Amino acid sequence: MNSKNSLLFYFMFFTALILVGCRKDELDNNPIQSIKIAALISETGELANLGLSSRAAIQIAVNEINNDFSQRNIPFRFDLEVYNTQLNPQLALSAMESVANSGCKIVIGPLSSAELQEVKPIADSLGILVVSPSSTANSLSIPNDMIFRFVPGDQIAGKAIANTMTQQGKQAIIAISRNDIGSLGLRNAVTTYFTASGGQVIIEDTFDGTTTDFTQVLANVKNQIINLSSSYPINEIGVITTSFDESIFLFNQAASDPVLYSVDWYGGDGFYKNQSLISNTLASQFAVNSNFFSLGFSLPEGNSLQYSSLIAQIVSMSGFQADAFTFCSYDIMKVLGKMIEGNCGIPAGSQNLKDKFFEVAVQHNGVTGITALNENGDRENGIFDYWGVQDNGGTYQWYFIGKSE
Repeated sequence: MNSKNSLLFYFMFFTALILVGCRKDELDNNPIQSIKIAALISETGELANLGLSSRAAIQIAVNEINNDFSQRNIPFRFDLEVYNTQLNPQLALSAMESVANSGCKIVIGPLSSAELQEVKPIADSLGILVVSPSSTANSLSIPNDMIFRFVPGDQIAGKAIANTMTQQGKQAIIAISRNDIGSLGLRNAVTTYFTASGGQVIIEDTFDGTTTDFTQVLANVKNQIINLSSSYPINEIGVITTSFDESIFLFNQAASDPVLYSVDWYGGDGFYKNQSLISNTLASQFAVNSNFFSLGFSLPEGNSLQYSSLIAQIVSMSGFQADAFTFCSYDIMKVLGKMIEGNCGIPAGSQNLKDKFFEVAVQHNGVTGITALNENGDRENGIFDYWGVQDNGGTYQWYFIGKSE
C-alpha cells in the first residue's frame, strides 16, 4: 500500500470509528431524546387538500422513523407539532413565532412562497431550518440562508409551460395573477420564456386572494381577446392565471361568456388538481370549455406503483389523493431522520445544521426521486404533469393530459 492510499485508508478507518463510537455512546449511555418537528401547513381554507395530505405524509414518515429507531436502539424520537396557517402569511408568521418560542429548530413548510417570505427572517436570525415542500418563488432563491425547497422553482416551471404553449401554437398570451410573490414569480417566468420564443404577452390584472368579484378582471381579459383576435387566429391566443382557490370564483363568472372560453386557459401549480373546483359545476364546465389545464411537479416514472401502499395510507388518513408536493413532505421528513441519525442528534449551530441537511438531502433517493439541490438549497431540476378537467356524464374529474418536456 503506497503512502497516499495508506493515509486514505487510515482517514476512512478513524472516521468510521468516530461515527461508530458516537452511535455506541448514544446507545449505551444516553436516554431517549425527543426531537421537535414543526409543520406549518394549511389544514382549512385554501390548499387544505395539500395541507391535510402533507400532514398525513409527514406523520407516516415520523411513525416509520420512530419505529425504525426503536428497533435499532437509536435513542431519538420525533415529536410532530402541526400549525394550521390557512395559507395566510400572517398566520404563518404567528406560527413561526410560536415555533421559535418552543425551542424547535426544524420546520417543514410552509406551503406557499408568500408564507415563506414572512417566516424567513425568523428562521435566518434564530438558525431554524425551514424546508418547504411547495414554495417556488425565484425571489426566495438565496444562497447561505436557512431556507430549503424540495420542488423546482418558478423559473423551471415557467419555462416548461411557456414551451408547451409555444408547441401548441400559441402566439399571444394574456396573463392575470394573484398578487403574491409565488404567483407573480411564475407569471414573470412564463412571460420571459414565452416572449423569448417570439410570443406576445399582455400582463393584464392582479388580484388579492380574498377577491370574489372578477367582473372587471374578466371584462379586461375579454377586451384583450377581442383586440388580439384582429392580429391572431383565436386558436393562437391563450390566457394564463397564476392563482389559487379564487380561480373558482373567476371561472364561475367567466362561464357564461363564449368569448372568454373561445381561447385556451392555463393555470399554475397553485391550482393544480384543485379538489374544490370539480365539485363546482359552473366553474368545472368553464374549465372543460376552455381546455384548461394546470401544472404540477411530476413524480419519476413508476414511483406511484412502487409507493402504492404509502399512497393508500395517505388517502385513508387525509381523505385526499397524494401528489408530488405531498410526497416532498414525506421525503423531507425522511432526510431529517437520516440527518439526526448520522449526526447523533440535531447538528449544533445554524451553519452546521444547514450544511448537514444539505449533505444528506443531495444523496437521498426518495419517492420524488433524487433530491438534487442547487447552491441556493432549491431543487435544481424537474418535469411537470399537466392535468385538465373532463365531464364524465355530469361528474367532473381531473384527468392526466401529459408531461412537460
